[in-house]
Amino acid sequence: MAKFIKFKVANATTLAAGGDYARDVLVNVDDIENVADAVAAGVYTTIVTLKGIVGLAPAGYIAGDLASTIGGRILTLTVSTSPTAAANPTAITVAQNMPSQSIVRALTANPGGVAASAQLSKDGAGLAANNQMYWSSAVFSSDNTL
Repeated sequence: MAKFIKFKVANATTLAAGGDYARDVLVNVDDIENVADAVAAGVYTTIVTLKGIVGLAPAGYIAGDLASTIGGRILTLTVSTSPTAAANPTAITVAQNMPSQSIVRALTANPGGVAASAQLSKDGAGLAANNQMYWSSAVFSSDNTL
């Protein structure tokens, strides 16, 4: 089994422009606790919950309130049907084509290398006329509601 899952983020943002630029993102497979899909207003995202906790000091911090000062790490991956622009996929109707399933396949793959790629399939029903999907954004964050 690979030690890392690789997400190839494809978008038109350059490193010089800052923000969430196009790049490869590696995540240690031992750090992945859960993978789930989310759809809101046609935007598909995959939420990867990572093991471990981090210290937080959110707005409204209450001294001595542990629930408001510790949280978990999450990776939010956004999906697009264009490698250079934000383009929402057609409604995905085949469960195996959901973005989370590409991560599950990479986690259970047995490649000879150190990293396995989480390659997305096509949107919609997976027919030849449908569009290839790409990871367009990868954002790490902390959340104390996990």
